[in-house]
Amino acid sequence: MRTIAVVNQKGGCGKTITSINLSAFLAREQRRVLLVDMDPQGHATLGLLAEAGPPARTMYDLFLQRAAGQPAALRDVIRTVRDNLDVAPADILLSAIPDTLAGLVGRENILSDAIAGVRGSYDYVVVDCPPNVGLLTFNALKACSEAIVPMDPSFFSLHGIGKLLETFDVLEKETGHQIAVRALVTLYSGRTAFAKAVADDIRHHLYGRHFETVIRYSVKLAEAASHGVPIAHYCRWCVGFEDYQALATEVLLQEAARAENGSVSVEGDAILVSAAVDCPGPLAPAATSKEVVFAIEAPQAAQVQVMGDFNDWNLEGSDMEPVDGTWKKVVTLPPGRYRYRYIVDGRWQRDPFNVAVEPNPYGGLDSIVVVQEKRAG
Repeated sequence: MRTIAVVNQKGGCGKTITSINLSAFLAREQRRVLLVDMDPQGHATLGLLAEAGPPARTMYDLFLQRAAGQPAALRDVIRTVRDNLDVAPADILLSAIPDTLAGLVGRENILSDAIAGVRGSYDYVVVDCPPNVGLLTFNALKACSEAIVPMDPSFFSLHGIGKLLETFDVLEKETGHQIAVRALVTLYSGRTAFAKAVADDIRHHLYGRHFETVIRYSVKLAEAASHGVPIAHYCRWCVGFEDYQALATEVLLQEAARAENGSVSVEGDAILVSAAVDCPGPLAPAATSKEVVFAIEAPQAAQVQVMGDFNDWNLEGSDMEPVDGTWKKVVTLPPGRYRYRYIVDGRWQRDPFNVAVEPNPYGGLDSIVVVQEKRAG
């Protein structure tokens, strides 16, 4: 199950519209999707259930009961929107939760625990975060392994992304939890040189950490939300439909690169790698018929190395080779389970594209790769 937070502390950047429409298009591709509304404004709820009337139970009830030590399951809150798409609704009462939970031990893990209770029921959990960095957002980030950061092409977006990345750093330092982050350009008109320049700056500063898809401005997206339906079920012939369909396809391609094209799948706490074609990009390690390809994007780096159990954590022979900003190294590995980390200009880090990790004795996280026997037939 992939868990994706849609997050930006800046409002008006298309965060909720992205949560709704990405979820809907993933559901159209026969993925079981749960959209969790963690914004007290409840816009994701309104954008899917506008005609359904106020929900009897919301995320507020779940948090409140957990705080009181009472059993509360996410299933008690979830409402079905359409085939393969459910929503856990929110309303303004959720804004009281940070004060209500002040001082409660473990309050930052409530959403993680709740999502664990529906693991196996969904392929994707998408969490729409509030436009600020507080307890609710922190809960969402702790519960997710990936984050999408919608960014409109404005000066304030460029300024705000640095602050948001600092939040991810704080999360990692305080909890050891890392998130694979990708920016998404939204509300793009392309009519001004400034908008084009800002979009180019986003791609430059976040090289390798942005989606190729760009969400163009479309009034149909707002119209669809006002009717309580995703664009996929409102207007087929508009750029909003085309762009969010493309975004869902790009997200699914990441899934395919792990599970099919690269024969990489998540099972338990490990990435399983079997015989496949060369790594299609800087993702989790991929394998050829005899070798594993490690790859990471670091266009500004002067030296990148990969070390792990497979080379006894030895610097000798650990250097990777740069190709257009992507550093690669091919390693022959027999079947087995291996821990590894990258060293980028002397700075140790786990693989940002591999969600399988485990703590090491030094307080950091090692990435995990498991090479399987090639199956006959």
